[in-house]
Amino acid sequence: MTVSILRRAGHSLLVVILVSVTAVGLLSLAPGSVATVILGENATPAAVAAMNTELGLDQPLWRQYGNWLGRALGGDLGTSPLTGQDVTQAILDRLPVTLELSLLALTLSVSLAVLLAVLSAAAPGIWLDRVINAVSSAFLAVPAFIAGPVLIYLFALKAGWFPVSGWAHIEDGLGANLRSALLPALAVSLTEIASFHRLLRTDLIGTLREDYVAAARAKGMPRGYVMFRHALRPSSFSLVTLAGISLGRLIGGTVVVEILFGLPGLGQLVSASITARDVITVQGVVVFVAVTYVVVNMLVDISYGFLDPRVRKAARA
Repeated sequence: MTVSILRRAGHSLLVVILVSVTAVGLLSLAPGSVATVILGENATPAAVAAMNTELGLDQPLWRQYGNWLGRALGGDLGTSPLTGQDVTQAILDRLPVTLELSLLALTLSVSLAVLLAVLSAAAPGIWLDRVINAVSSAFLAVPAFIAGPVLIYLFALKAGWFPVSGWAHIEDGLGANLRSALLPALAVSLTEIASFHRLLRTDLIGTLREDYVAAARAKGMPRGYVMFRHALRPSSFSLVTLAGISLGRLIGGTVVVEILFGLPGLGQLVSASITARDVITVQGVVVFVAVTYVVVNMLVDISYGFLDPRVRKAARA
């Protein structure tokens, strides 16, 4: 077991390094530098060169990355040359917004998907199942950058139920906080709802045809009890896997929504840093998201044993 965990940790570290290398390589292809942003467009080439030397940007790219990686492995993600702020602190300042948005979107996605999948699988092929499938297909075809403006127009501008933009912290009141978070979370979760529903519906229909489910029904157990007690748990393997992957994706994929709704999260931070060629901050955010992604996937693997006793028995064997 220990060897397996160490092997997985080694693979995860390799993934994180490759992701950070890719981010640095892509940013190096963009024109301009952070020195130009700091000094302004009218700065002389000599001034830009001096600033690059001061920031260490005149060194080869591989050496810059090696120096940063050595510090990062020790827990130091560096300091932004543009703002002078510690990158770790910048991430921690923005993280609550992105994390709440991602967790709320995931909660909405799983809750609505389970409800829709149960309704569909209870009687597949009837009118209700067809309507739910049609709605699911529509959600799947609407990305966040389209869903966001539509939701803003309908529920913020027209109905006035939610603010158009901005973020209310929990300290300002739970109600105000949820009002500012619910609409962007819904914009992010629409495609996830559709994916989760389709996956769980298929698994539920297959599980409901198993012999042990037929035996439970033959004993006169209520349909709802059979569905939630005997069918839903073993059918949720794929859902848990996809939900875990989606959480990592949501944390790193809220950039568009945070910009649309004016939310001060990691998406805004990385977007501004890319525009300003702030490679140090971008590397830090990318590494943080990658680490979160691999850790969540490890936790998903561990959760299998709690969902199905057969996995625990196989692990002991």
